[in-house]
Amino acid sequence: MERPGLKRLLADVEASKVDIILLYKIDRLTRSLTDFARIVEVLDRTGASFVSITQSFNTTTSMGRLTLNMLLSFAQFEREVTGERIRDKIAASKKRGLWMGGPVPLGYEVLERKLVINDKEAEQVRHIMRRYLVLRSVPSLAEELNLEGYRTKIQRRSSGPHRGGCIFRRGTLYHLLANRIYRGFIVHNGVAYPGQHEAIVDEQLWDETQTLLADNACGSSRRLKHQHPSLLIGKIVDGEGRQMSPSHASKSRRRYRYYVTRSDQLGGSRAWRVSAHDLEKLVCSSLAENLLLERFVFELGGEGAADVERFQQAVAAAEMAASTLGGGSAHTKTELLAQLVRQVRLYDDGVEVEIDREGTRERLGISADPGKDAEMSIITIPAVRVRRGHQLRLVVPGPDTGPFKYLRRNEKLVALIAEAQQARQLVLCNAEHSLARIAREHGRCRTRLGKLVALSCLAPDIVTAIVNGKQPEHLTPSRLLNGSLTLVWSEQRRELGLA
Repeated sequence: MERPGLKRLLADVEASKVDIILLYKIDRLTRSLTDFARIVEVLDRTGASFVSITQSFNTTTSMGRLTLNMLLSFAQFEREVTGERIRDKIAASKKRGLWMGGPVPLGYEVLERKLVINDKEAEQVRHIMRRYLVLRSVPSLAEELNLEGYRTKIQRRSSGPHRGGCIFRRGTLYHLLANRIYRGFIVHNGVAYPGQHEAIVDEQLWDETQTLLADNACGSSRRLKHQHPSLLIGKIVDGEGRQMSPSHASKSRRRYRYYVTRSDQLGGSRAWRVSAHDLEKLVCSSLAENLLLERFVFELGGEGAADVERFQQAVAAAEMAASTLGGGSAHTKTELLAQLVRQVRLYDDGVEVEIDREGTRERLGISADPGKDAEMSIITIPAVRVRRGHQLRLVVPGPDTGPFKYLRRNEKLVALIAEAQQARQLVLCNAEHSLARIAREHGRCRTRLGKLVALSCLAPDIVTAIVNGKQPEHLTPSRLLNGSLTLVWSEQRRELGLA
């Protein structure tokens, strides 16, 4: 009943556009008694009927309807028996370790219906598992792989466009990391059988990967803490100079994170508590806003910033750090803040962020200036009011009052822009060939390749806005890729809402 052609046919019947449906055999319409009854209801409502060329019987009589039901019963029986035979053959073949088709896993090629190791891709599989053990997070792993240019395996199909060649996403990586085919097994209905192909991953690397996956998937507070790390742990003090530690509360299956004054430092006084999300967002945006100022970078470097070439490199590194604070993963932000921030101090009327000058210079590639080392760099945020009570709250100005907007960056849009630029380079390097030939030779979908090439003609300021996370809320990857995009930059800005 889900066949597109059958749906269009029944829609035309409902619209009284069809009087008679002409069939070669009844079982060409359906091989299910229940589905046939639903089709007959539609035909009866509209006064339509069907005729079989090779089967002549009168369905207006009781004997004709009995014959029809018998034919359909045999057709359904034949379909079910055929399905059982196919499933039994697949199960028996997999128990013998045979590859029975489907998407070819990364690291293998199919040769004479057998899986053969592709050395280059096999090393990529091992690299992915090793990096997972280091990063200990699938989202962080996906981000690193995509930044380094890794892409999924291209699945070449005899019919229809090729698939693959896309950025890695969490689901793809979870499946890859737990795929027992890399240990030389064929899995059927959850049971692994020794395969007739060679293993890619050794036992030690496989066991360590599966142990980490199990630890991260157990639903414990350990996993949740890893998914939502406290970015400023060990760096916050309250208004009385006492250290604050991370805490959390759960309500309606939602997790709320806080920074709370450590209990061993209370001494009978009242504890301070602040929303971790609000404070981290405030510190990241304020720090990124300062990193985008050339004056801030110049003052940080002192006399060492006099070299124009080094200064420009430091500015570029500062912009990259600001982008990470706005659109990077929680783990990359944690690593960056550990290097840039020495301490965060809360007060009744504001927040102070003390910059780690030495760590920041190292991050930006600025040589040390002994004359400046004794000075402190402090970012004061007076626009935020902090008040004590049962809970310490940060009252942040409205979203339109701050100049920093990276927090709305859409990584899928950025990846789409990068893919469009890669498609443009691919076409320019093969300018003598047609688009269809380029797509065929490089295993790409011709339709998608054409859309990506058109997308590479976006106005530079639109690309900058997307990378900086300043695009309109309605601008999604699907709309950007599938919309009819004009080559006139002024019209592009108007159509995409950036005029």
